[in-house]
Amino acid sequence: MARRRIQHYATDEIEVTFDPSRCIHYAACIRRLPAVFEAAARPWIRPEAATPEEIAQAVRACPTGALHYRLLRGGAAEQAEEARVRVLRDGPVVITGDVVVALEDGTEVVHDTRVALCRCGKSGNMPFCDNTHRAIGWRDGASDAAGVGRPKVDLEAASLEDGPRLA
Repeated sequence: MARRRIQHYATDEIEVTFDPSRCIHYAACIRRLPAVFEAAARPWIRPEAATPEEIAQAVRACPTGALHYRLLRGGAAEQAEEARVRVLRDGPVVITGDVVVALEDGTEVVHDTRVALCRCGKSGNMPFCDNTHRAIGWRDGASDAAGVGRPKVDLEAASLEDGPRLA
């Protein structure tokens, strides 16, 4: 599993962390709060552009756990939501709750509130999804022998360090 340096963005009231190795460019953060999360800007996360509550809500929408927050002046800490497993069409399994991902031998890989796990088996960041399924044209068990209507999707050749992009 590839780990990249976790990035930190903070004000006096909130710290937002970003783990590029877990981002699949789902862009829920951008859609919910574009004033704070702007992929083309540097830095791409600007926590001073919204209230801590608004930022916390947008961060909790990140399905992969690439984004997290910590309130610096009290207030509720980020907590696990009710356990939920969603299989995204032609994409990863998204799990929320008090999630522990462990290897077969029991070694804990991550303990988090949100993860997106690979279903295509080709991720370069196993067991986490890294969007390889899009690059190789992987689809849910649909049997389309001729491949009609199932084009491969090319990902932009950009570093995950840049944060998510809307497709």
